[in-house]
Amino acid sequence: MAKKVDNNMSIEESFKAIDKIITDMDNEKCTIEKSIELYEKGIKILNDVNKKVDKIEKDLKVLSK
Repeated sequence: MAKKVDNNMSIEESFKAIDKIITDMDNEKCTIEKSIELYEKGIKILNDVNKKVDKIEKDLKVLSK
């Protein structure tokens, strides 16, 4: 099972974490089990980023009114 994702990461930190996950998964020594764990972690990070971006968009819409 994937480890808990740090929801306090900035969007930039999240993208760096996703980039590291991709690099780790590209490593030929990465097992299928580890790839699945990394994939799950990446999806959780992406979901968190999407929530943050949605909130930013909502805040910008409020400010622009």
